[in-house]
Amino acid sequence: MQRLLLLLSFPAAAAALSLQPTRWPHRPSARPPRPPHPSNTVPFPPSPRPPPARHPFVSLAASADLRLSSSLPLATLDRLALRRVLRLADHIPTLATLGYFFLVATTQMAPPAAAGAFRKVITAAVGPTSNAAFSQMFATLVTPANFVFLIWPIIGALQLAAVLFSAARRGPPLKQSELSALSLANVCATTWLLISSNSSPGALPIWSCFVLPLVPIVSGYPLRVAEQPPTGLYALVFPIFSSFTTLASLVALTVELQYGGRIPFLVGKALPASPPPQAELCALIFASLVGVVVSLSGRTTARRCVNLLALVGIVSKRLAAGGALLLSPSFLALLGCLGVAAKQLVAPSADADGGAPS
Repeated sequence: MQRLLLLLSFPAAAAALSLQPTRWPHRPSARPPRPPHPSNTVPFPPSPRPPPARHPFVSLAASADLRLSSSLPLATLDRLALRRVLRLADHIPTLATLGYFFLVATTQMAPPAAAGAFRKVITAAVGPTSNAAFSQMFATLVTPANFVFLIWPIIGALQLAAVLFSAARRGPPLKQSELSALSLANVCATTWLLISSNSSPGALPIWSCFVLPLVPIVSGYPLRVAEQPPTGLYALVFPIFSSFTTLASLVALTVELQYGGRIPFLVGKALPASPPPQAELCALIFASLVGVVVSLSGRTTARRCVNLLALVGIVSKRLAAGGALLLSPSFLALLGCLGVAAKQLVAPSADADGGAPS
């Protein structure tokens, strides 16, 4: 009986066990999963790339050729015409200031009738006092002879030749700083001529003493900053212009001391026969300053020639006056300056041309 019950209960237990699945603990597989078979995979085709951007009318190579062909006429125009026109335009301000200075200086030296005609064309700022009248009106013991002032046309001719040569030559032109220095120096020199033309006895403008020293300061700037001294025609323009106006500035200072009235104990009048002590003292001040200038080292030949010319003009005028002027201390001091200038020209020092230009 018991065996019969066991046999009957076995199927029911097996059915109960089959309804609840057995929960086995998860164990990682020792082998990696097999890759899918190539026959079971369907490869996707790559997405097509967009075509490169192209010019709407021509290709890139054609557009480059078009730009190159369009720049060739401009490059030819720049090389043949525009470069020379711009170089000439850089020199126009210097030529304009030089031309105006020449016209004003011509007006100052021309006869009264011709000067009046010139003044109507040039400017009404030119006064009635000419260079000769100014020298007689404010005569000093150091006023040069008239032939010394003939160097002004030489300075103007040298400037004109240098500027035209710089504008027309194939090599490098004058630097912009050099052209600007010449232009500004001409403006200062013209301003001084206008001031002196409006001077009158007992009314010497103080600007006559302050404006003229700007000319050698400005015109000598290219020589002071140049790494190498100028050569050729340029070696004459700047040294001659700055050297002569340096001595002219010292003469203007003497005129201011003697006739300006700003320093009372120096006011006087240089009489041809017996000059007053004030005139002698002013001439001694001028001679001391000139002695410093002519004894400086590093002077070029052009500078030494200008110094000698100016001193020869001053001494020759004193010799022409004669009398007690030949025994005055100022005349002896001027003779000493003349001897130093002559020695510098004939037998210059070892570093006369090797020093830095100034």
